[in-house]
Amino acid sequence: MYVFKPFVLTECSNPSSAAKPSPRTFPTIFTDEKYLYSFSGYKYIVNRFTITDYDNPRIIKEIWKYNLSTGVWSCLPEQRYLPTNSEIILGMTFKSDKLIVATWNENQSKGYLYTHHLKDENRVVKIKAKGPIPERSIIHNFVNHGSYLYTIGNNHNLSVYRIDPETGIWEKLCPENGNDFPGYYEDVELAYDGKKIYVLFVKLYEERIRELKTIQAYDIEQNRWYILSTTGDPDNDKPFPDIRTNFGNSLYVDPETKEVSVIISGGNMNHTIYNDIWRLNLRTLQWTCLNKLGSTLPQAICEHDALVSLTGKMYVFGGRIKNTNDRLIEVNNLYSSWLRIPKLADICWDAVNYYYRDLNTKTDEELFELGLPVNFVKSRCQ
Repeated sequence: MYVFKPFVLTECSNPSSAAKPSPRTFPTIFTDEKYLYSFSGYKYIVNRFTITDYDNPRIIKEIWKYNLSTGVWSCLPEQRYLPTNSEIILGMTFKSDKLIVATWNENQSKGYLYTHHLKDENRVVKIKAKGPIPERSIIHNFVNHGSYLYTIGNNHNLSVYRIDPETGIWEKLCPENGNDFPGYYEDVELAYDGKKIYVLFVKLYEERIRELKTIQAYDIEQNRWYILSTTGDPDNDKPFPDIRTNFGNSLYVDPETKEVSVIISGGNMNHTIYNDIWRLNLRTLQWTCLNKLGSTLPQAICEHDALVSLTGKMYVFGGRIKNTNDRLIEVNNLYSSWLRIPKLADICWDAVNYYYRDLNTKTDEELFELGLPVNFVKSRCQ
């Protein structure tokens, strides 16, 4: 029997769907409310003599899409246009039905910009990037602001960069207060509220991760940095999340209040892998542990990706877990959970998909005979 369970993550699956992405780490997922897209990811090559990971995991050159209604995975064509193993992915974003990926080739000192037109799956544009490319070895997702894509950080400081996706021209910005926060960065996570880019969970080379009580924020319009203090959750044993890396980082805009929050999930530090979920309200800078609402990952996961849809549904995909032998293994599970009480129509649609797992095999006439509204058939099934 279908039971509506907000805040509880459950696995998304369709037994009739034969195709499915292979297990992977560090995938990147986006959604347009009809499909969830999974870009790339990595497959670790295990050394059979030492049973450890090689330092250079193989990049998975694939774009998959998942129909959020029918639960069917399918792989997009033209995979030869994805970045090669010699290219480092600097950032990526989903913008106007396009997947935009920026790369940098350290050996050739060249960069490229890939634009995948997801509505026309055979159309891919690759152009050579110009200007001061942020040379780094870690992925930061882009921030969409105006006609530019912004990102923060290279290997040596938290410099601010932006790129014009039409021309492929990079610019290095100079904040008014001129603080680039020098240091060799192994990991940086970003959040964005429409005005400021927040720098979360900074990890410096051979140093501990900075505590979460204070975060840096770059105001795009004012072109200056701010240092902000956050507030812990007073109703939780731990007021702040434990410091960690390789966690899910997703933005959530409340459909009613329009307040912007960042949701972090899982991650790891040393030998600990987490299954907790936290929310940071970017207006009040208040942390809230969502575990007390029933929101926990089904298992401790790191190196995964997560997002929250416009309607308030959270998705978690990929990553690594510990198996029974206490070794890390890649997974390809997709989980979802409502982070709010949605509209009754969305709850009813979840129930329809629970009882009818074969909607993807039915014709329009058969769908209409089930009593489904025309707008749902056109916008969610096809």
